[in-house]
Amino acid sequence: IYVLVEFKKTTGHKEFVVYLFSKTADLHLKFPVRKEGWVRLTVHNSQVLVLRMSSVDVYDTDGLFVRSFGEGTLKDPWDITAANDGRVMVVEWDDSCVYIFSEDGDYLDKFKPRGRYYPRIAAFHRPSEHVVIAGEKGKKEEPVVFVEIFTKDGEFVRSTQIHEERIDCITGMTVTRDGRIAVLLYLIGKITERKICKVLVI
Repeated sequence: IYVLVEFKKTTGHKEFVVYLFSKTADLHLKFPVRKEGWVRLTVHNSQVLVLRMSSVDVYDTDGLFVRSFGEGTLKDPWDITAANDGRVMVVEWDDSCVYIFSEDGDYLDKFKPRGRYYPRIAAFHRPSEHVVIAGEKGKKEEPVVFVEIFTKDGEFVRSTQIHEERIDCITGMTVTRDGRIAVLLYLIGKITERKICKVLVI
């Protein structure tokens, strides 16, 4: 189990650390991420891929930095996932695209989600080799959660829309081996305006 944790230092800077736990939740290893910035992570085979503001940093499972890729191509990346064959898929929020890189970090292609929404998060379903993209549209006027499924080559498979009131943002998603999709939302409370969490299972 790999967990990416953000720490706020007394100086105001942020530090990101990857924790590796066993299946019984015992801490096996931890290592710092090289630089601060908006980050997500995914794991494929013996590589830990950490998405930063404009690139992907690759570490081995002992926490040693291996290489970086995506600079000059990625501008506003938001999330990352990896396919069975090692392809890396990065969701870009600004231009609403999904960029595909090879396992070695070479740019291969990109594709756009079909719905008119801001893609936020990605997950890969290994048995079907499908990538799942989720995002939201119209936080106040027309609050809708979009979930779209594509092949690993970017070909559209199917989609669904879920109307949900008072969406603030989508913060996470996963896909189980049997194909269920769980999307984690932040909602704004009706009375207190405080953010509350909700999980949609599709």
